[in-house]
Amino acid sequence: MARAGVTFHDVAKAAEAIKTQGQEPTVDRVREHMGTGSKSTIAPLLKRWRSDNGEAADIGGLPNDLVEVVKSLHERVQQMADHRIEETRQEFEASNKELRKELADSKNTIAQLTARQQDLESQIERQNKEKSALDKSLEDVRISLVKAEAQRDEAIVRTAELKESIAELKQENKDIRDHFEHYQQRTAEDRQQEREQFRIDTQGLKDQMQELQHRFDQAESRASELFDANAQLQSNADKLEQTNATLNRDLNGKVDETQNLKRNLEDAMTKNQEYQHKNEQLAEKIAALTAQKADVDKQVAVLSQALKATKTELKTIQDKVTYLTDENKVILQEKAMILGSCGRTDKFAKFARLGAGNDFCICSQTIKTHPLNRYSEL
Repeated sequence: MARAGVTFHDVAKAAEAIKTQGQEPTVDRVREHMGTGSKSTIAPLLKRWRSDNGEAADIGGLPNDLVEVVKSLHERVQQMADHRIEETRQEFEASNKELRKELADSKNTIAQLTARQQDLESQIERQNKEKSALDKSLEDVRISLVKAEAQRDEAIVRTAELKESIAELKQENKDIRDHFEHYQQRTAEDRQQEREQFRIDTQGLKDQMQELQHRFDQAESRASELFDANAQLQSNADKLEQTNATLNRDLNGKVDETQNLKRNLEDAMTKNQEYQHKNEQLAEKIAALTAQKADVDKQVAVLSQALKATKTELKTIQDKVTYLTDENKVILQEKAMILGSCGRTDKFAKFARLGAGNDFCICSQTIKTHPLNRYSEL
């Protein structure tokens, strides 16, 4: 299909201009002269121009068979070169299109892998932050546990002290009772005073014992609460350790997945480099075919120059034959005049006419068999 803007008129005008410059219009020259159009578009239009103009170029008397053979050879070489270049160009475009598509797919895959990697890195970072927060919470719980254990130990020590105080009070109470029995024999006044003092002391001891018992109950309640808090903290610590272990396993899985994505990314980049290498090889192949076409054009140019030299040489031979024919006629006429002076003019004239025809035929046969005119047999 012809490109928009390239018409038969443009091709004909360019061919006429090239012909005026004394060069043979070819597809490359017409394309270079117009500055646009493809070879597959210009070739049929140039062929039509040649057909319409009837190949009006001066062939200098060369045989039509020779001219047709050279033209056919030139057109065949030109068509083969154009066809080969067009096929190679189409193959290159198809391969290039496929490579571009695969490159786009690779880029999309790389972009997806990169996005996936970024998401994984973001998740890893978020999980690291969560792990840090959990580690901090676990550390706080451990500190609270240590404090609770310290308070528990302190409460235990305090309870032991209270128990010792109660034991001492009981012993003191026992001693007081023994002392009271020992002094029961005193006088009634002394007993009464002692009883009153004992009552007062006993009441104070009872109040003190009640206070100590209350404090002991509070200490036991506090110790129980501390034991419960310690058990709860221990349970929370176990749960946090389990959660930390789960997060570590998830983190290791994400790291492995990130490594796999990196390996896939490296494989995609390697495949992309292979596609670029194939593209460079196709470009080198196109360059080689272009060089082959240039060599063919050079060979056609050499044949054209040889054809022109043959034309010039044949023209020279034809001029020489014409000159020799005229000179032979003059010689025969002189012979006829000499023989006529001896009384045999009529007979010799007849012989001269016959001889002139034979000599001309002989000269023509000589020209036909001349090595320089060997193309006439084609």
